[in-house]
Amino acid sequence: MSWKKEDSLCFNLGVAMRKISRIYAEGLSTCEVTPPQLFMLSCLECRDGQKPSELAEQVHLDASSMTGLLDRTEKSNLIRRMRDPEDRRALRIYLTEQGQETVEKLRPVVEELQNRVHEMFFADCNAQQVEDFMNILRNAGAACDRSS
Repeated sequence: MSWKKEDSLCFNLGVAMRKISRIYAEGLSTCEVTPPQLFMLSCLECRDGQKPSELAEQVHLDASSMTGLLDRTEKSNLIRRMRDPEDRRALRIYLTEQGQETVEKLRPVVEELQNRVHEMFFADCNAQQVEDFMNILRNAGAACDRSS
């Protein structure tokens, strides 16, 4: 097995991830939303009123990181925590009106960011190669979840 960083999956994915994260962070900064907040808002848009543990699982954060993310997002008035009416010990997370407006405002921004990332990273790839790559990443993530 090669010890060269250029041959390391970890190194190459890390480099790509940092570059993509930087593009998203810069692009979202004008909307005052971070990439993790974007992904959480996206999950809530699909299904509002989730438990923090459900959101954490979807955005792949541990409980303490999720708590910090919820705190910051609530402070920005994008979400609100409410007691679960069926289980007063549990919380549910809901988009606020401002959160819903922010999600709408983010749609064209995210589309532009996705297009920019695809143009930069997949310039020499055809649509089938991009689809195959995305499937490999999703399958790798699922396999890692099963083995942990």
